[in-house]
Amino acid sequence: MPLSFHFVVGLGLVYGTSFVFRFLERYQFPILAVEILAGIVFGSILGVVGQGSPGYGFILHLAAFGLLMVMFDAGLELNPEVIRRNPRTVGILAAFTFVLPFLAGVGLALYLGLSMFAAFLVGVTVSTTSLGLIYPMLEDFDFLESDTGQLILSVTVMNDILSVAALAYGITLITAPRPVVGVGLVTAALGFFFVLLPFYLDDYIDSVWVREDLFANSVKFGVFLMIALAFVMEQIGVHAILGAFFAGLVLSIVTDEGHRIEKLLTPVTNLTAPVFFFYVGMNVDLGGLQSSGATILVAVICIGIGTKLVGGLLGSWATGLDRRTTALLTSAIPGRLSISVAAAEIGRSRGIISPELYNAFVVLSVVSVFVSVIAFRFFAGDEQSSLVPSLPDVS
Repeated sequence: MPLSFHFVVGLGLVYGTSFVFRFLERYQFPILAVEILAGIVFGSILGVVGQGSPGYGFILHLAAFGLLMVMFDAGLELNPEVIRRNPRTVGILAAFTFVLPFLAGVGLALYLGLSMFAAFLVGVTVSTTSLGLIYPMLEDFDFLESDTGQLILSVTVMNDILSVAALAYGITLITAPRPVVGVGLVTAALGFFFVLLPFYLDDYIDSVWVREDLFANSVKFGVFLMIALAFVMEQIGVHAILGAFFAGLVLSIVTDEGHRIEKLLTPVTNLTAPVFFFYVGMNVDLGGLQSSGATILVAVICIGIGTKLVGGLLGSWATGLDRRTTALLTSAIPGRLSISVAAAEIGRSRGIISPELYNAFVVLSVVSVFVSVIAFRFFAGDEQSSLVPSLPDVS
């Protein structure tokens, strides 16, 4: 079979249209939102890229690979060991900032008449917090090494762990051919990757199994591990994106160089993730934002951001945090990116959530970035910087 290059037309349109809105980055418009906006305009509205486009099948495959890379990056950013520094305070704050939005999201879904499985997925989507957003904010304002910064980082890590665990159970219950077996496998995987590996096996694996030559080509090894674990998870009835997340988590824990490896893999992420976010924008139906869709949009944004703010305030009060730490934590914690978008896409592709809810979740992810960055910058009071902190590309 001869090689076919029809895909270059569709791919050229995906990459090219993203550049049309690049000027928005000068106004602190996050790159993720730029790529989603390009998908909405050139995919959903104008139909320049769609199912009839040359190479559309290849675009779908690259978008799926981009989703794996997004979750892989999320795993690389995570380090469960930071929770050890102040477990009681972190646990209380994480409980308020995750459980309250989760229950509110479930309540909204049940009110809309969705099934319990769909309600669970909605709860996960509105309760996530993005470590990929908060880490660079703390670094930009020199909070990373401070007690306040470490507390915010730890709460964010705990939120991410709870989000991934909830997402894992949710998609397993929905998609696994044998849900009981799937739940057992997910429980075992979560126990291994979040408890055994970071707290008991880290040093052993690092000294016995990890060799320098494995990381002679970190990009190739990282991508291989991601694909291998994604394949294993898919074969045992658990969604492939969890395998990608766990692959990033393994590298982060075992090598203690998650951020360095993430930077080395940036070219791969920059090649694939924009296609995924463009695909997300393509599936936004602006017609659904009218009438009842607008009501759902407002409700999702109020719940997604409002309950995070309330949870942060209640948790800070319960743990006796000072006003400045409370303000910084509460302003940062509503921001969410990759996991929220990934959960929304899974719900849409499986027919679990309505187009109106999908639209609302995508808008929530973008709006929450602006709310968190602007509010955090205000309370941080950095007089030396006239710009909003630089934001990560995808996660």
